[in-house]
Amino acid sequence: MKKLSFFSLFIILSTLVSCNSKAGTGAIVGGAVGAGAGYAIGGGTGALIGTGVGAASGAAIGASLDDQDRKIMNKTSPRTVERMDKGEPLTVGDIIKLSQGGINDDTIIQYVSDTRTTYNLTQAQINRMQEAGVSQRVINYMVDTGK
Repeated sequence: MKKLSFFSLFIILSTLVSCNSKAGTGAIVGGAVGAGAGYAIGGGTGALIGTGVGAASGAAIGASLDDQDRKIMNKTSPRTVERMDKGEPLTVGDIIKLSQGGINDDTIIQYVSDTRTTYNLTQAQINRMQEAGVSQRVINYMVDTGK
């Protein structure tokens, strides 16, 4: 019963934790996989060890992806990265550059949320973003900030 309780607790905590970065997501996924493998191999103690090892390696893998995104954006739009480093609101052009740079929707939306930026987008700006390939999810989020 104790083994099942520990594993159940880890799963519950994993689902409650919100990850704003790839490193955080990597840690959660790595921890879950490690806990499962450790539980299967060594029961409760194995699950505990597996969780720690999996979380650490998952976070390291996730962090390198964050660095990779940063390197890409530094090459394509250093001004956008500078704005983000300073916590400044992003322009429509910045959002387009992030999207075209392969930055995922969750990262873009989280940044807009964290900076509490309000957008009062014109139809022309919306059209420009749609034509540039910005996801409708990001556009909808930006529109909702102005309501």
